[in-house]
Amino acid sequence: MASQAVVTPIQAAQLEEVGQFLHDHLNRRFTARAWSDALRHPWCEAPPNFGFQLRDGGRLVGVLCAIYSDQAVGGRTEKFCNPHSWCVLDQYRNQGIGLVLAAVKQRGYHFTMLTPNPKVAEIFRHLKFKDLDAATLVFPNVPSARRLFRGGLIETHRDRIGMHLSGSDQRDFELHRQISWLHFVVVGQGTDRCLVAYKPTRWKRMPCARLVHVSNAEAFERLRGLVQHGLLSRGLLLSHVEQRFVMGKPPLALTGKRGQAKLFLSPTLRDSQIRDLYSELAALDV
Repeated sequence: MASQAVVTPIQAAQLEEVGQFLHDHLNRRFTARAWSDALRHPWCEAPPNFGFQLRDGGRLVGVLCAIYSDQAVGGRTEKFCNPHSWCVLDQYRNQGIGLVLAAVKQRGYHFTMLTPNPKVAEIFRHLKFKDLDAATLVFPNVPSARRLFRGGLIETHRDRIGMHLSGSDQRDFELHRQISWLHFVVVGQGTDRCLVAYKPTRWKRMPCARLVHVSNAEAFERLRGLVQHGLLSRGLLLSHVEQRFVMGKPPLALTGKRGQAKLFLSPTLRDSQIRDLYSELAALDV
């Protein structure tokens, strides 16, 4: 009977089973290994669990995964929990909410929910999650004369990027550099630096860089021309970015709205301080 199912934390020894469950019942595009590996990134020094599971007599019947991370925000280390991939077998759906409540009742975390379907988004809104600003910008990548200035830096080679970074930017890069579908560019003028992470994609059939991380919005505004030049040199004609990541509107930029809901729950942080980098959007090739 479904009434016998109980909610418990997912432990490391159960990740392979969880990965197979998600492959079989949520999305077969990702292998069982890809699902489980997405939870193994070393973004938190001591994760309390890997999410929560629903079991009936030992049988796995539902999961809500969670990615934990320690992130530098405003000069402080903040703890984040990113619930994602909520999947429950049909006959246990009425008990699936227990997985969500177990996750969000954990104290001391900021929470992000970045890939919910519309029904899931409504459930999280009822739990006081707020929508992140959905405004987006698409703008052309154009050559920049600033690349010729003394001290101008554009580095796109993964093996050389780290030597141009320090502090939290260097940590962010090193913790993500092995993810093959994430690409990086670091630009600078003198000691001014900005790290950008992106995914190559297409926008209206044109090659495009979808920017998933901008290390510093003010530095990006100053150095945007170098970023655009670096991306253009990789054959990417356009950039697509959420407006909350940047400060201004580049020339010729088109405005739009993100179709995917993104939600967060935090007593102190603003939209602009919520990042995609430490989430399933980076851990999975989505």
